[in-house]
Formats: sequence, C-alpha cells, structure tokens
Amino acid sequence: MQPCSTATVTIVFGILCGLLSACAEVPRPLSSGSSVVEHSGQSLVFGRIAVIRDGEDRMTSLPSFPRSFGWELEAHAGKKFVVDPLTEDGFFALPLPAGLYHVTKLRYEDRYGLWEGTLAASLSVKPGSLTYVGTWQITFAGLGPGVPIIGHTLNDLKEDRAEFEERYAIKTRPVTMALLEAAPEGKFSLLRPRAEH
Repeated sequence: MQPCSTATVTIVFGILCGLLSACAEVPRPLSSGSSVVEHSGQSLVFGRIAVIRDGEDRMTSLPSFPRSFGWELEAHAGKKFVVDPLTEDGFFALPLPAGLYHVTKLRYEDRYGLWEGTLAASLSVKPGSLTYVGTWQITFAGLGPGVPIIGHTLNDLKEDRAEFEERYAIKTRPVTMALLEAAPEGKFSLLRPRAEH
C-alpha cells in the first residue's frame, strides 16, 4: 500500500472543511485592539465569560496556563455557528447576523484539559446593534464525566465598560442591553485530560 501524497491529503482536507463549513458558520471574535466596523446592518454582541473553580475566575486568574472558552450556537432557523475559541481571557466581542440564538454546546480548556458540556442559554441580536449580553458566570468543581455546572448572568457593564471601550473602540456607539438568558444548571465532562497539571 502506498502512502497518501500531499496533494491527496490536501484535497481530502479541503473537501472535509467544505462539508463542515456548509453545516456551520465559523464567525471570528474581534481581537483586542480591533475597532467595531460601522457597517449598516452589522450587529455585534459583547460580554464576558467567567469560569469559577475553587472560588476564582479561571479565565483571568491563571495567566501562566493556557485556557480558552468556546461555544456552539444555533439560530432560530436552524443554522449553526461554531465559535471556538470565543475568548481566552474572558472578554469577547462577536459579530453575528441579527436573530435569536441558542447556545447548544460549551468547550472550555484549562490546566486540567479539555472540557465539553451543555448549559442552555439564549441571546437575541437586533439588526445593526451593539448588544451587551452580560457576564456569563459558570461555576463548577470536580473532575471527570458529568460534572454539574451552575450558570447565571450578571450585569457588569458599569464595571467593565472602560475595558470594553479600550479593547473594541465602542465608545461612540450606543449600547443595547439584552442579557443572555441561561438555565441555572448544566454539565461538563473532561474529554481530554492534560498530562501534567
């Protein structure tokens, strides 16, 4: 049996990527220092993710360890969006078409490894708006499969506004408040433990 040529591998990879992108869109969060583009009809949601373990926010308190948080969304019409990573330090700004979205899956990576889970939530995006969805605080403890998680949404815009304005140049735009609506409980499972922690 002959090994696959680089061209064959590239073609197969391209076909797989094409099939995946046909099933789900992959919007990119704005990077820190980006300016919110003033396009008619462009909508942007922004907020913060806080992952609480052992009483501290792991998105901000462990700079020496790699960490990231991502989610999968499903629009009201059934269209899927994969945003992974959504954030590596808690703060995020994400361009999305107007509509109602449901969070269908969470991914979180920390010094213990890669976690995947569910915590039902929804957010609404109005056309051409800059929408603050709040701080989604997710608390959990333990390792392994089926670890219970607790979630709730906080309005921290007053405290975090300066940080958002500096990161994403939103100072001149009016902000719509539409806090993410989340179920109080869900589950995380450790899919891939990190070898050293």
